[in-house]
Amino acid sequence: MTTEPVRSSDQLIERAIAIASESRRKTIAVAAAQDVDVIGAVSQAEADGFLRGILAGDKEAIQRLAGEQQIPIDRLEIIDERDVDRAAHTAVRLASEGNADAIMKGFLPTSALLKTVLDKQYRLRGKNTLSHCAVLDIPGYHKLLNFTDGGMIVRPDWEQKLQILENAMSVARALGLSPVKVAISAAVNERTEKVTHTLSDVDFIVPRASEQFDDIRIQAPLSFDVATSEKAAAACGVKGPVVADADIFLVDSIEECNIICKSLIQFAEAVFAGVIVGARVPVSLVSRTDTVKNKKASLALACVLSDYYMRTNLRDDGGY
Repeated sequence: MTTEPVRSSDQLIERAIAIASESRRKTIAVAAAQDVDVIGAVSQAEADGFLRGILAGDKEAIQRLAGEQQIPIDRLEIIDERDVDRAAHTAVRLASEGNADAIMKGFLPTSALLKTVLDKQYRLRGKNTLSHCAVLDIPGYHKLLNFTDGGMIVRPDWEQKLQILENAMSVARALGLSPVKVAISAAVNERTEKVTHTLSDVDFIVPRASEQFDDIRIQAPLSFDVATSEKAAAACGVKGPVVADADIFLVDSIEECNIICKSLIQFAEAVFAGVIVGARVPVSLVSRTDTVKNKKASLALACVLSDYYMRTNLRDDGGY
């Protein structure tokens, strides 16, 4: 299998297929799978050959939804469990016992699924806090860009931010990136007391990240345009190892990440692949508003990340 960095959503799906072709096909366990969008996404990914799907949920509802939308599910395993909480426990138990490589959210609240993932009896809790990585394929940008965290921690302190970065680094490494270029977001491009988080970003996160990771190039603070555009960087007079070439955009709040990502998806038609990181297995979520491509990319990302965990023993070690 090629070790070239994954630079686009198409390459991400191709990498998941390549992993499967080398007898490392991943199994996804879906919690409360009676959701037509989820059923469709898993069915298509199964047809593409890069995963095996196990649907834990209301079998009658799953079959009805699939029939109404003409979704082929004959190759998917269904575990009949009508109770939503029990379906979540079934999916998580499969992962805990090594019978699934990743977990996918179906028709239940995200908080309910993650509470089950973190239940001590399943031993899936990692050493870091859970965080969400939104890996976007943006028209006009020359590679994938990982935005984090837009799904879990509302306003992280610097210690949480460092854990979020560590989670994002595992995603970057799974995509074959080295060195990994990290921009820490701000509305300005210099340390200032007027934007207080730039103080801890520069004084705490940058030196600790540089010490912790030998394959990182990190710069703070950087505005989004400077982190991704040579023209903007030149106009602002900003130079550095990450300028116009960021792989990870580490934000200061969940709102900031949501606004940027949803704007790029809605108005620039960026392809989105999302995954929750920090547990011993990836957790995949897809939205009803996601396109077919987004759903497949998200599942592919979970498979590629799971394979990285396996190859580096991160699943067993629970972290670096």
